[in-house]
Amino acid sequence: MTKNIRGKIIACLDIGSSKLVCLIASINNDDIRILGYSHKESRGISMGAISDMKLAQKSITNAVSEAERMAGINIQRLIVSISGSQVSSNRLEEGIKISSKTVKTSDIASLASKIREQYRKNHREMIHLIPMQYRIDDSSPINNPRYMSGEKLYSKFHAISTSQTTINNIESCLKRCQLSVNNYIVEPFASSLSCLNENEMNVGTLLIDFGGDVTSFCLLFEGKLIYVGNVPIAGNHITRDIATILGVNNIIAEKVKNLNGSLFISPIEEKEIIKFRLIDHEAQSMVKLTRGELCEVMTCRIEEILESVKKTLVKSAVPDFLINNIVITGGVSSIVGVDKIACDIFDKNVKIGYPSQIDNLPAEIENPSFSCALGMLIFSKNLLNKEKIKNGFEAKNTGFIRSLIEKLANL
Repeated sequence: MTKNIRGKIIACLDIGSSKLVCLIASINNDDIRILGYSHKESRGISMGAISDMKLAQKSITNAVSEAERMAGINIQRLIVSISGSQVSSNRLEEGIKISSKTVKTSDIASLASKIREQYRKNHREMIHLIPMQYRIDDSSPINNPRYMSGEKLYSKFHAISTSQTTINNIESCLKRCQLSVNNYIVEPFASSLSCLNENEMNVGTLLIDFGGDVTSFCLLFEGKLIYVGNVPIAGNHITRDIATILGVNNIIAEKVKNLNGSLFISPIEEKEIIKFRLIDHEAQSMVKLTRGELCEVMTCRIEEILESVKKTLVKSAVPDFLINNIVITGGVSSIVGVDKIACDIFDKNVKIGYPSQIDNLPAEIENPSFSCALGMLIFSKNLLNKEKIKNGFEAKNTGFIRSLIEKLANL
């Protein structure tokens, strides 16, 4: 089955609170070809972290095995997503003495290594370390200090890190599945790679990714990831609101939400009764509510989520002028009208983010729920492409990808 496959085989695993997604693809230059995919209910995982090792192991094994069967390939290494709720986003400046007369790649690498070591001493693992700008001695900010002269090199970094405990538990779980980690990427950044075009990344776009337990978001400006944040309210909270009002379990409430997911209804539709038959061990019963009531429940919770995102941005002192567009993705983005609520709250241009940066996707995964997983493949392609490595993104890398980047950096 693999005779006609060209390029590198890449596998990724999106560890979400509501579902696991595994994709296997071949990457040949700029071409990404999906070979196998699967999505399974996420069990043993809460807020993007391992909460039950045995349940998580079973869920991951099921998801990976199904993708392997479709692709006809057995995989050993994966790129793994880290939930926005498990990371911290910080800005910092560091400096080192220039080793020779001019700045070399090794000097820049030494700066990054110095920061990584500081984080490791505090039991943190760096996921992304992004240079925002450089400075030599007392000069004005510069974009590329290579081959410039001076005594000391300074750089401002955007550091995205997670706890060593989170990393250790993920890697222990994957080891029990006979798998290992090739790389990590933070979830909203992965989603942005699949949903945003080059212009949107440059002009300043806030991507909001509605997950199951967590809504994570990131801001890209001038092609760089400059902020990552999260709020602990998401799609599952909307489901639980509906379950509480109807007095039913979350499974039924999720069906009601998915079958009637629209915030745009006419005055006549507001009074229309939604009926759902329940079958228990002894009898049948019917739950009822009007479309207007359901719409109000969903609207209130979505407004709360988006207001919380806005407050987090203000609290983190993210300048409003950097946000020129807003893109919404994830499962909740399928609710008709969520973009209108976001537009009213942020007073910005808002659109629903579909994974548009990969051609010829299978219809089943060509929707916002798979934005993160598909973005992970684009991240891999960028790392494997010499020209795109120069965008300024540095990530925690292991194995093959690390050695590739080191070779390219020394060219």
